[in-house]
Amino acid sequence: MIARGQTLAALRQRGVGLTVDGVTRHHAVRATDDPRQVRDVEYLFLAVKQQALDEIGAHLAPMLAPQGTVVPAVNGIPWWYLPTLASPLGDAPLQSVDGRGILRRALPLERVLGSVVYIAAHAAAPGVAAQNARNNLILGEPDGSMSARAARLAGLLTASGLQCEVSDRIHQAVWIKAMGNATFNPLSVLAHATMEAMVRDPYLGRLARAMLGEYLALGTALGLTLPVTVEQRMQAAASAGAARTSMLQDALQGKPLEIDALVGALIEIAAKLNLDMPYANMVWGLVRHRNLNTVPLENQAQKITGDYT
Repeated sequence: MIARGQTLAALRQRGVGLTVDGVTRHHAVRATDDPRQVRDVEYLFLAVKQQALDEIGAHLAPMLAPQGTVVPAVNGIPWWYLPTLASPLGDAPLQSVDGRGILRRALPLERVLGSVVYIAAHAAAPGVAAQNARNNLILGEPDGSMSARAARLAGLLTASGLQCEVSDRIHQAVWIKAMGNATFNPLSVLAHATMEAMVRDPYLGRLARAMLGEYLALGTALGLTLPVTVEQRMQAAASAGAARTSMLQDALQGKPLEIDALVGALIEIAAKLNLDMPYANMVWGLVRHRNLNTVPLENQAQKITGDYT
């Protein structure tokens, strides 16, 4: 595992910890903060925030075995999404994700195996994750094929206790989750609310439904066939109970918010398609400024980023 700071120290001392039903188990791992010490990796999972990907992009290819695969376990719209999707936008990169093209240049797209993570968890302590509810992972080739590498990895993960499936429509699966992320993550920060609270509150619930409807229409305009309804996404959110979104957890800890990949990418796609999304745009404007809460008021105008319209 590659980590730094307190997490690295904890991994070296105790191994990685997982808390399930109040019981924590630790598993010994090799941990380093130097990617140059990692080589010949068969499956390399990227589990960092979007804003950290540029920093590590140049280190990815040297870590892989000759036939090694990168599995981006990231939220939002990943950098490989549009270049591997037959859409009205072609393969033009998004400024909101990999705007400088670092990942695209550093890693051939054929090395990427798509994934969608449905695991409700939070960092309980450095090197320790507490799992709350769902435990699902979807894997899929960006070209829609059912490959041997995806089947092999799914088998390994299933044997470890994860519920893992392989999909031949990974773009569809990514978008369905991205709809929820782009809706509930910013709303949770602005309203300081759990998943269940956002669904139950009549005002937040109406706003969430309006945003989900806009993102559903956006996916359709992009050429996706989405077998999901707004109400199904609302029910899925309610099933998370009192879980806090990752963006809310970051906000409570005073960390920068992962707004570009989770929200900005969809706003940028809508702008490219000339699709009006008034509710999503209003929430985007609000959460962008919420992300500036550590910047002095007189300097905020100079720090504003993410104008994708």
